[in-house]
Amino acid sequence: MILRSRRIWQFGVLVTSLFLVSRPNLAQTEVLNPVKVFYGYEDLLRMAEDKIVQETPTKAFDFLIKAKELNPDPDYRYYNLAARAHMKLGQVFDGIHAYEESIKKKKDQLDLVLYIADFYEKERKQKEALFYTKLYLEQKPSAKYRLYTAAILSRQLGLESDYESYIQILESDKTFVSEKDALQTSLQKNIKSKKWKEADDLSLRYLVYFPREEGMYETLILARRGRQSDLLEQAYQWTTTVFLNETRYFTRYGVFLQEKQRYLEALTLFRRGFYNLLKFFPDSDAGEILFLIRQSYANLGKDRDTLAIDSLVKDFKNQNKLTATELENHQNTYRKNREYLLFCIHWFSKRDTAKANEYRQKLKDRDLEFEESEFLRVMGVFSALPQDL
Repeated sequence: MILRSRRIWQFGVLVTSLFLVSRPNLAQTEVLNPVKVFYGYEDLLRMAEDKIVQETPTKAFDFLIKAKELNPDPDYRYYNLAARAHMKLGQVFDGIHAYEESIKKKKDQLDLVLYIADFYEKERKQKEALFYTKLYLEQKPSAKYRLYTAAILSRQLGLESDYESYIQILESDKTFVSEKDALQTSLQKNIKSKKWKEADDLSLRYLVYFPREEGMYETLILARRGRQSDLLEQAYQWTTTVFLNETRYFTRYGVFLQEKQRYLEALTLFRRGFYNLLKFFPDSDAGEILFLIRQSYANLGKDRDTLAIDSLVKDFKNQNKLTATELENHQNTYRKNREYLLFCIHWFSKRDTAKANEYRQKLKDRDLEFEESEFLRVMGVFSALPQDL
């Protein structure tokens, strides 16, 4: 009897338990997300990183989305992971923008700051490159190479006072002044011996101590050309930036671009050289630079501009005998040619101010018309600089 009663009691407990378990909770309306329940913010970041390491970056975003739901204001690590995932997917600019958000959260990630600065410099976005270079210098104010980079970027953006300030900081270090001649001799020996790497390394190491010494740039260009370095163009850019008012360095840079069949970019460099000649060396022979401009037009298939340069060469040689009527007739024949308009500004500026201003306006109108086809505002590292005679 006792055993029977105990069985009945056990059965009752079992039924009650089943009823309680199966009874729905009418108050619970939200469906729980098992990822949120079992994993926290840190767990989700680790899982996202695992997916990136496993070469499945698309899946990493699933965990990053959940992480941001848990933490709407995520820390720098979240943005670094998002950037890495974007980079793995080939979404470079999205990756860079994610890295920028990471820097906003934690600006002392110095390697990352330099990575972004170098990226923008290669993309010819000098304003952005200078911003991150300055951010680095705020934390490492004595970093010589970055002081030099800031100087170069400042001048390319037309920030002349900033350029001069950075250069003077570099030149204030007199550590190797007494060794300058010996250094030049050593560089020349390396060049003659075709020790290109040694010459490259030595030039780069001491350039920041002598940022306006032409010999440093000459050996750097020769060394990088000798070793066929991918950084040769960088050397040309530095040289033309520091010696901004010269003609010959723009000529050499333009010839380099011609060798690479980058004819439109070469034309912009030769144009800058022609501008420098008119503004700073008006009594020089323009034959070489005009020949290179003509060659660029020919390579680009611009037949009318090619003929314009043939006419301009004659007018330049005979400019002291030209009459205003003759020059205007010649220019009107090739009225869209940029070099002719620039020469007219130069020629009339000494004889008729009103006419010179008229041609300045024509040049502005012409550049506005060809802004997109010639990439006048974005092509080259000197596009931000004025070319007003």
